[in-house]
Amino acid sequence: MNGKLSNIGKWVFAVLAIITVGLAVYFYLDLESEARTSVILNWGYILIILGIVLALVSAIFGGIVKGVNTKKILIAIGAIVVIGVVAFIMAKGFFDIPYQAGDTLYSGKTHGLVEFGLDFFYVTLGVSILTILYSVIKSGK
Repeated sequence: MNGKLSNIGKWVFAVLAIITVGLAVYFYLDLESEARTSVILNWGYILIILGIVLALVSAIFGGIVKGVNTKKILIAIGAIVVIGVVAFIMAKGFFDIPYQAGDTLYSGKTHGLVEFGLDFFYVTLGVSILTILYSVIKSGK
């Protein structure tokens, strides 16, 4: 069963990669159209949503097959919440800063959300580096 799932995953990845390469070629060859940017952005949104759905389905499927370790799940959810709170606190000031693009003045909400996403990434990166260092030092190798 596992081999079949692996093969299905490889084929799905290959199809998504071919579509992405095709859209990238279209993006760079269609120099006259303004719609090319929205096509690439919409494909990016589709890939993000697909990735989130597949990650959740994979976690649920793995939990059903291997059994659920409630303590580890609660620790993981708690860590995500703590990282989210830290990132939000770091980005909170950016929600009030308006910015201008051309003649249009935008509120700081978009700026704050982008800063929140970047801070979330940076905090996650830092925590993962510290976790890797801790595991290497603890294992003694």
